[in-house]
Amino acid sequence: MILRAKILIILLCIGLGSLALLQSSPVALAQSQEFMRRIPEVVQPKPYKPTRTKVGGTRIIYPVDPQSLNQALSKNLSEACARLEFNQARHGRYFIMVPRPNQDPLRFGYAQGDGLNLLDPNGLRGTDVIYLFDRDETSECKVYVYPKTF
Repeated sequence: MILRAKILIILLCIGLGSLALLQSSPVALAQSQEFMRRIPEVVQPKPYKPTRTKVGGTRIIYPVDPQSLNQALSKNLSEACARLEFNQARHGRYFIMVPRPNQDPLRFGYAQGDGLNLLDPNGLRGTDVIYLFDRDETSECKVYVYPKTF
C-alpha cells in the first residue's frame, strides 16, 4: 500500500510538471491529460473478494436436533474451552452440520471423548461422548455434549 502511494505521488509530480511545461501545445496537453486520467487505473486496489472461512475438514454425519442444543450445552466445558483448557486439537478438522428450518445450517467443530481431535490437558473428557464446539478458541466458546451412538 505504501508503494502504491509513492507511485501515485511520483506520477502526480511528473504529470503536473509536464502540464505546466507543455500548456502551449494542444497535442502535449491532450497527452498529459490522458496520462493523468490513467493514474487511478495504475494505483487502483485489487477488487474485493470476501474472505472464505470454514473451508476444508472432514464432515461427520451425526444427527442433532437444533432444539436439543440448549439441553446439551455444558457450562463447565464451555468455560474451560474459553480458557483454552478443553478445545479441538485441530480447529475445523472435523465438523458436523446441523440443519435448521428456514435458516442456514449451523456448523460445529467435532471431537470425541476417546481423544479424537480433542485437546484436554486437565482430563475433563468423558467416555462414549462426542463434543460439538461452537466458536472454539474464543472467549465465547460453547461446548455441547452428546452420547456417542456409533
